Amino acid sequence: MNRAFALALIVVTLIACDKKEAPSSADSAKPAATVEATAAPSVVAPVAPVVDVSTLPVEEDFEADAEKELTNANLTAKLDELDKEISAP
Repeated sequence: MNRAFALALIVVTLIACDKKEAPSSADSAKPAATVEATAAPSVVAPVAPVVDVSTLPVEEDFEADAEKELTNANLTAKLDELDKEISAP
């Protein structure tokens, strides 16, 4: 999601920066004899990354660490930390 947002932001920025300056008053007095055709910038569709599902971490990979770190005494504090981490932008 972040990559798609970043790519969209880059495309919009490039399009916005591609605008030409307004003609000066001397140029506006002259009649426009020709119309300049500008090509729209080509947008390259993002390619989905290849993900090897067998290398993704799963619940079992974290169980041993969680059993060591979590106790009855610090469970509430750890949950509060996770809540803050999840709600942070």
